[in-house]
Amino acid sequence: MSTQAPDDKQGSSQRDPFLAFVTDDRSEAVVREIAESLLLPDDLVRRGSMEQARVFLERMHSPRLLIVDIDGSADPIEEVVKLADVCELGTRFIALGSDNDVTLFRDLLSMGAADYLVKPIDRDALLRSINSLQDGNAGPATMGRTGKVISFIGARGGSGTTTLVSNCGRAISQSSKRKVAMVDLDLHFGNLGLSMGANVHEGLADALQQSDRIDSLFLERVMSPCGDRLFVIGGEENMSRATFASDPLAVDTLMSELRSIFHFVLIDIPRSLTDMAYRAIQLSSVVVISSDLSLAGMRDAVRLLKFVRENNPGAQLIMIINRIGENPKAEIPISEFEKGLGRKVDFRINFEPNVLLNAANLGRPLIETGGAAARVIDQLAERLAGPGPKAAPVRTMKSLLARFRK
Repeated sequence: MSTQAPDDKQGSSQRDPFLAFVTDDRSEAVVREIAESLLLPDDLVRRGSMEQARVFLERMHSPRLLIVDIDGSADPIEEVVKLADVCELGTRFIALGSDNDVTLFRDLLSMGAADYLVKPIDRDALLRSINSLQDGNAGPATMGRTGKVISFIGARGGSGTTTLVSNCGRAISQSSKRKVAMVDLDLHFGNLGLSMGANVHEGLADALQQSDRIDSLFLERVMSPCGDRLFVIGGEENMSRATFASDPLAVDTLMSELRSIFHFVLIDIPRSLTDMAYRAIQLSSVVVISSDLSLAGMRDAVRLLKFVRENNPGAQLIMIINRIGENPKAEIPISEFEKGLGRKVDFRINFEPNVLLNAANLGRPLIETGGAAARVIDQLAERLAGPGPKAAPVRTMKSLLARFRK
């Protein structure tokens, strides 16, 4: 199993190490000479513009290193943005061009270019740029941002956190056509894999004790596919192993590897705030807190909101009230709940026992039932991932640049 999720692109799921599109004879000759010295296939050097590169990569897997020629482009920055939209995460690129302009150079670097070489290109200069990427000395520049980390945690047990993670993961992967990884950090009692009907592989707990074991090969071994572009990773740790000391760098390493492959990483955080859970929250761009309408739920939601604000002040907070109406006599009014929180609730999900039972009996995810809860989860998924491709608004040049500079 590969962590490259299935998609509509043609060819092998293995990404080529290199691909170049150039527009003139001399550049083509230099790039071909370098490709030959690196023992790369001749057909990985092509004659073509950035637009032709974009059309080609719409249907083929993007390489790990892309060389593009910006000559002939009326607006190279906008075309780089369009090219980035069809590239897979982790694609690095070097730009070639005739314009010796410092502003252009800086703009290209801000868009993720590892380097910009002015024509006529020098063989040694291009080879140095390629070698610096292979040696890891060129920084994290890539065609686009790395994946977005989103944590989900329940203020009370039974508030439906795992259901939210599994259904949001499925909704995001289907609507945005992006790759999604779901991580269950409850290594003893987590049921995220079970809720997805996936066989959870062993190894996560051991790897979290030794961060140097976490790499792309490890992910291929422990991740379970749950559909197109959707994977889950978790653990069913032996009950006799009640506690274990995790490597302080393990969560950082795991998130870094996942973000380089997946557009979205959804984490199911256990209510027992272990060091791993604590660090995962710190690394999250968004933290989703779910609760019922109990007094204890309000108390713990307040505590969680405070905890996230203190430990990850830059994170976006989303508050969800779930299973409304399940136990009316024990529920406090939403207005009182919001007053206690000191903020408005973002989403409300009513308890629909018949819909839940029907989904369970048919083995279908909640978002496919068409109920009110499914509609709210679709709205939550859109908040987290943005609208799907067909619903995406026309983006201005200013917004495109802002997207890549975050």
